[in-house]
Formats: sequence, C-alpha cells, structure tokens
Amino acid sequence: MPIGTTTRRRNKAGYTLIEVLVTVTIMGLAAAIIVPNMLQAGTLGVQAGARIIIADLLFAQNEAMAQQSTRRVVFDTDNNSYRVEKYDSGATAWVLEYNPSKGMGNNQQNYEVDFEEDGRFKGIEIVSAQFNGGSTIEFDDLGNPSSGGTIELRFDDHRFEIKVAPFTGRVTVERITS
Repeated sequence: MPIGTTTRRRNKAGYTLIEVLVTVTIMGLAAAIIVPNMLQAGTLGVQAGARIIIADLLFAQNEAMAQQSTRRVVFDTDNNSYRVEKYDSGATAWVLEYNPSKGMGNNQQNYEVDFEEDGRFKGIEIVSAQFNGGSTIEFDDLGNPSSGGTIELRFDDHRFEIKVAPFTGRVTVERITS
C-alpha cells in the first residue's frame, strides 16, 4: 500500500449482546416448558406399553384377515403379559411364532409380550383386560372382533385405557385422570 493511504477495516461478523441475551432467554423459556414434561418418565413408559399393545391388536386383526383364519390376543393380568394366538373352532389354540427380523414361520420365538421380563416396560402393570367377561379378544377372518372391550395400564399414578370398539375393532387410547 502506498504511504498516506487510509484503509478501512470492516467489522467482523458476530453477535451483539442483545442477540445473545434474546437467544438465551428463548432457550431458557423452552427448557422451562419442555424439561418438566420429559421428566415424567412414567408417562412415557406407559405410553410405550399402550403403543405396543395397540400395534399387536392391529397385527392380530390384520393377520386374521390376511390368513383368513381366526387370531386372538390373550391377556394374562396375573403374569403381566399377553400373547397372540392362532385359533380354530375345534378349540385348538397355539401361540403364533414370530421373529420381527424374520417374519412368520417355524423355529422362531413365540409371539408373547411379558411386561415383567421386557426391560422397556419395567414397572408397567396390565391392570385389567375386559372383553365380554373374559381377558381374550378374538378377530375373525374379516377382522371383526368377538366383542369390544378395554385394557387398563398403570405405572405409578399414570393410567391409560385402551378401548377396542365392537364390530369395527377400532382401537383408541386415553389417559385416565383420577
């Protein structure tokens, strides 16, 4: 540069103090709203339990239609578990064998969900399963349920009820507030 020439420096890009304070304030407000909801792990756990039951009810219904054969979901509240079964009118029932990575077939694991054994559902209790006086719901070859009914799940104070509508088999879930 020649002597006597003035150079002008440009300001480097950066954040002003006000921009930083506004960002920190917004993040603080978001954390104040979100963190308490995330700390309710019981709610998340019981929701996960409800989702797996809903998925398995829908699986049994779709499997019954696809295979044109009766399927049923049998709840065992004493052992905090349930299983999906093939069923025929000759009173023969057997547990479906299923492996999520291999699909349906022989020499695989039985399609049973045990909330006591599965670490994802520790502390979640199947309080009740009521379908026409019993704890079993059956889907015919058209996917129609044998009856409507409810399944109640609990984790500490958090309770959810899964409802299966009669005739259509529509499944809904709602939180039970005391």
